[in-house]
Amino acid sequence: MSPDDIRQQIELKVVELVKARMADGSMTEERSQQVSQRVLDLLQPGMSMEALYRTISKLDDTMPELSPVVLPYLREYEHNVTRQAQENVRNLIKQGQFDAAANLAEKVIKQDVQLVWEGRAKYTPPPPPPPRFPPFPKR
Repeated sequence: MSPDDIRQQIELKVVELVKARMADGSMTEERSQQVSQRVLDLLQPGMSMEALYRTISKLDDTMPELSPVVLPYLREYEHNVTRQAQENVRNLIKQGQFDAAANLAEKVIKQDVQLVWEGRAKYTPPPPPPPRFPPFPKR
């Protein structure tokens, strides 16, 4: 899936959100125009995947009503990029490549990693983390 496809998905979800909020009276027409303009100002055609994810995280900074649209994308970013990078950092440390591990960790913190979309037809939540301690024996 390309960054433009993701951008269009977000724009569509924002339109649906604005329509629903205006229909139930929880958003004024003026506010809906502000929200729509903010999305159009920040999400530009032709953005790179990295720039798109940085921008997505800014959408709900001043418009909290966009959180239901933004959060699934941020969770996906955390699952697909951050956790994989953490695993790569652990592996580099185990191999004794401390400088490479530090550089990769710094890039992830700055959100300066090259992203590759791994699309799925249906979102599946990540599995729960394994327990840290073995369970107590039963008596």
